[in-house]
Amino acid sequence: MNSATTTTTSRFENAPDAGQRLRLIVCLSLIAIPHALHLPIWVLGLAVPIMTWQFVGALREWPLPGRWVRFVLAAAAFGAVFAGFGRVNGQEAGVSLLVLLLALKLCEIRTHRDAMVFLSLACFLLATQFLFSQSLAMALYLVVGTWVLVAAFVDIASAGTPRSTLGESAKLLAQALPVAVLLFVLFPRIPGPIWGLPSDAGAQARTGLSESMSPGSLTNLALDGGVALRARFVDGDVPPAQRYWRGPVLWDFDGRTWSRNDADRRLAGGRVEPGSGRRQRVDITLEPTRHDWLIALDVPLAADTSSTLNAGATLSVEDDVNARMRYSTTSVVGGVLDRELDARARRRALLLPVEGNERARRLAARWHAQYREPARIVEAALQRFRQQPYRYTLSPPATREDASVDDFLFDTLAGFCEHYAGAFTFLMRAAGVPARVVTGYQGAERATVGDYWLVRNSDAHAWSEVWLAGRGWVRVDPTAAVAPGRIEAGVAASIADRSSLPYMARASGATWYRVQMLWDGINAGWNRWFLAYGPQLQQRMLDLLGLGGGWGRPLLALTAGVVALLALVSVGMAWRSRRAVDPDAVVAAWRSVCARLARIGYPRRADEGARAYADRIAAVRADLADDMQSLAAQYTRLRYAPAHASRPHERDTFIRAARAFRPGKRAPERRRPSRSAS
Repeated sequence: MNSATTTTTSRFENAPDAGQRLRLIVCLSLIAIPHALHLPIWVLGLAVPIMTWQFVGALREWPLPGRWVRFVLAAAAFGAVFAGFGRVNGQEAGVSLLVLLLALKLCEIRTHRDAMVFLSLACFLLATQFLFSQSLAMALYLVVGTWVLVAAFVDIASAGTPRSTLGESAKLLAQALPVAVLLFVLFPRIPGPIWGLPSDAGAQARTGLSESMSPGSLTNLALDGGVALRARFVDGDVPPAQRYWRGPVLWDFDGRTWSRNDADRRLAGGRVEPGSGRRQRVDITLEPTRHDWLIALDVPLAADTSSTLNAGATLSVEDDVNARMRYSTTSVVGGVLDRELDARARRRALLLPVEGNERARRLAARWHAQYREPARIVEAALQRFRQQPYRYTLSPPATREDASVDDFLFDTLAGFCEHYAGAFTFLMRAAGVPARVVTGYQGAERATVGDYWLVRNSDAHAWSEVWLAGRGWVRVDPTAAVAPGRIEAGVAASIADRSSLPYMARASGATWYRVQMLWDGINAGWNRWFLAYGPQLQQRMLDLLGLGGGWGRPLLALTAGVVALLALVSVGMAWRSRRAVDPDAVVAAWRSVCARLARIGYPRRADEGARAYADRIAAVRADLADDMQSLAAQYTRLRYAPAHASRPHERDTFIRAARAFRPGKRAPERRRPSRSAS
């Protein structure tokens, strides 16, 4: 084994030095910081002291703990996680255990192999950030984390300076970027969320619409300024009065709560007759809902994803929407929904509890006896809301569990949209008019950056639908009778206690609001073109690229692209090695002299010095002897003599002489002496 091999082997077997160990600790700290936002505080309370202990130990070069100490600490980490979560697997429990064990892994890094294992596990920890957040900010943070991690790999392998390792890491990532783009675009996308664990499918609560509605449920949702969906109107903007976004339809009432159940699935699907209504195509990016329905502009006809139109004209999908989803819908404004109502749906739309809310029942019975016509009963109810001193508020008084409708209609006279929609629907059913509650969103806010509209959780809304002969299901929004501004200008313009609304729902035009909207525009592009790049969007992209019709072509293009990119990188590395020359002009000039001699058959040997080379050339080519001896002497003096012994003009003289050196392939023939006549 030669000396070079021995040096390499010893470097790979030796433990990282104190400086490298400190950099490993800093690297782990940087990667673990985002987990502080979602892991329990006690996990950080354990991890931080362990890492601090290791940091101080590296600074003071303390010996590493023994095997039994490490075993006890690892067992304690397992026990703490199990005690805190009741298990050691799953999303939060698994990541917590990984953080603690990586912090303890610092205690046993004794060899190069240990450091490489540690960094490999750190890569996995870095990827787990996407289990909790897939925002653009997190993606940018993880780019920095990847850069630092690759630099740590380089540092362990070559022990360079931090600046050089970071530079080498940046070069490696730049070389890998084209391959990553090819894999992202062409590699088959799998349906469903990639960054999710089944065991923790419901671990993180999502604020949003649910499959039930009771007094206060939508009021609480209105206090959330988070984004529910982003929409782009393909066929022109939609007027405010038509910006109703349909979600789940609620058929059942138990005296206080409206809900949907499995019996809804047995009802015939909604039948929409577009007629002379206006069609509107909308591209929607929906935030995770944890439910199996999609949001669409009222009333949807179809979507470009696999979905069905259920009895409430809500688009349903097979699996819950657990990840951000992008799809396109076609809706109709002014069409007829369910012109004929089958008997089963009619019974469901008239069903009420046997008892409760007696005053509301008596009021509805009086309307039924007085007006008979369903349309006139609807108008009587709306007229009551307009004429009585009802208030639209985020802070309605409490109502009794068994008489919530009575208390709202006759006593408190104050409520949010769920109070009005629920009470109106109860009155219609009690009066013999088929009715149901529709939940969703009302309104939209134009983005300041980008061509899309924002619908927030604070836009959550509930309204009613009544079935009228010849007209089908007709939307009736009793909230509009009390607070018309709610429909035209949003919830912030229609309530007195708007200070309780989230900032983004009430601070239009403020500086921080504009900054937030700018960031949302950037995030919208990230969501639209990256996170929402699922199977359907990928198929459309492949069709545009001419690679549709199965996975054969995309995989062939992916393979060819990766091979071509790797070949280009290899050629570039070879070319850079070929052109690697000493920047010294004197050395370059001498090499040019050697290259010219090599072309005529006199190459310089690798172990041959300048003077020895000149002597050999002089021995076989007497015509070049003087020039070569002079050039070799000058080169040796300039190259090896002390810097003060040479002058700048000597360098220039040598370089000019080297450039002028042009040896011929053959030595010139000597003239023979002429013979005189005898």
